[in-house]
Amino acid sequence: MREFLEKLGVKTLFSYTKPTSNVYNVTLNAIDLPFVSFGKGESLDEALNSAYGEMCERILTRNFLEEYYINALYPDAIVTDKFLNEPLREFYKIDELEKEELLDFNSDVFDILSIPFTNPKTGEIVYFPINIVQNLYASNGMAFYSDLKTAYYNAKTEIIERFVKYEVIRYTLSIPKISHPLNDEFIQVYDATLGGKYPVMAVSFIKDNEIILSFGCDLDREKAIKKAYLELFQTELKKRGKLIDDDSVKDSFNLTKHFIDLSGDVHINFLKKPYFKEAKWDFDNLGVFKEDEYIKIYTAQNFYAVHLIIPQISEIYPIDDLIYHNINKGKFIRKDILQRQNKQKVIDYIYEHGAWDIGQFIGVIFDKKYTLENLDELYEGYEFGSEYQNILKLSKELNALR
Repeated sequence: MREFLEKLGVKTLFSYTKPTSNVYNVTLNAIDLPFVSFGKGESLDEALNSAYGEMCERILTRNFLEEYYINALYPDAIVTDKFLNEPLREFYKIDELEKEELLDFNSDVFDILSIPFTNPKTGEIVYFPINIVQNLYASNGMAFYSDLKTAYYNAKTEIIERFVKYEVIRYTLSIPKISHPLNDEFIQVYDATLGGKYPVMAVSFIKDNEIILSFGCDLDREKAIKKAYLELFQTELKKRGKLIDDDSVKDSFNLTKHFIDLSGDVHINFLKKPYFKEAKWDFDNLGVFKEDEYIKIYTAQNFYAVHLIIPQISEIYPIDDLIYHNINKGKFIRKDILQRQNKQKVIDYIYEHGAWDIGQFIGVIFDKKYTLENLDELYEGYEFGSEYQNILKLSKELNALR
């Protein structure tokens, strides 16, 4: 995987910590690029491979590049009014959206750009607007590996794991504790199968009314526990949520904190009598959802990256974000800023949207930070930073892999 990155011109440095005797955490930084990935494992090699896999996954799927102004980010993107199928158009409430709410952020195109996903069950190719993919799914359902079957397996288990996590937190569920050698004064292992429905286990760290709650999915029960346990130490137990008696645990902001760094709050109901009994572990496949799947496969140098979407299941952010928190706002003022025109219009727009970092808002990295306070300097002239130039170069390298 390191060679794969180096062929793309991506060089890396790593550091690691050992928060407990049987857990290694690796932080992998790309040199001269604003990319960082994280890995975890029971050995340094395992954690390093995990970090390299995440770095490769995020680069090949363009996830790391989606925050930036890049034309032709996805080489197979097309403009079409035949995006999505009828059930999906209904699910995403397309008729309630304005055209501008479906425009991608990255390009100069002001028509709806979409990329192809395939329904593996029927073979149907469905074009998903880039805006929907980037706004609602983040990195959920992405995986990278040397064989497609394993990449798909890893993507699907990630989706199941996060689905169950959100179910437990959103519906303030209590799940059964189980006996396990990993249990100690502060750490507890749980059956998170929700009554035998899902191949998921959970692990908590609870101390002084603070909690970290992690989940792991695998057809092998002990591997599911291992995944949850390693995830628990993602922030070395430094970032924690609180046990609270408040419905705010259900809101999207709190759920997002669980997704990002496990620092979200958990309802006090979690400590009460379980809603379920410990279930017999009896799983031989991952077919736990009735909803259709859609997959996009990226190939390069004998590696595969997949992005799996299961509408109604794998969303990280609510559909209303397409209206209220759309990531494409900077697109509509980018030309004025880069061409240094219509300054008052720019000031009003940036102020309206509360954009502190202008470069970040429009998807570029300048050689210095510009805000409203020093906008005059930007209008006198600017340079792009080396990291942004390297991002543009990397995008071209990725497109040449076809």
